[in-house]
Amino acid sequence: MKTLQDFLNDLGARESGGRYNIVNCYGYAGKYQMGEAALIDAGYYKKGGKGAVTIYNNDWKGVFTGKDGVNSLSDFLNSPQAQENAQIIFMKRQWRYLKAVGADKYVGKIIKGYTITPSGLLAAAHLKGAGSVSKYLKSNGSVVEKDAFGTSAESYMKKFAGYDVKDLIS
Repeated sequence: MKTLQDFLNDLGARESGGRYNIVNCYGYAGKYQMGEAALIDAGYYKKGGKGAVTIYNNDWKGVFTGKDGVNSLSDFLNSPQAQENAQIIFMKRQWRYLKAVGADKYVGKIIKGYTITPSGLLAAAHLKGAGSVSKYLKSNGSVVEKDAFGTSAESYMKKFAGYDVKDLIS
């Protein structure tokens, strides 16, 4: 079975070609193409002030928390270790979200000819969020959401199936 490190390396390769210092045209940053919401979940960023309407548009006008020495987007882009740490924290949070929507109950089930695995669920949630994954599972694969580039959560669920991610879901 492929390891957690294999999972992270493969996800980073798919997201950014493994490049830490990249920001895409939608403002997603780093090796894992993390947005504001993901970095908030990981504890690296805060968006808006008191009473502000929070819109996660990756304009990076919020405040970095200083975690792992990251005080700016530039710091984040130039810190491979912070990005690796943030991704692990974010994935653990994603698993909690997936459990909250009941997605974990689909592990081992077969949808459209392939087996649902924890690593596939995590990758799909990384792409489109736990809510989209839940819609897909509950519809038995008929509701397939895609990101702005046309990549489907289903494709991530298939591509990233079968990795050992027990350290993220325990």
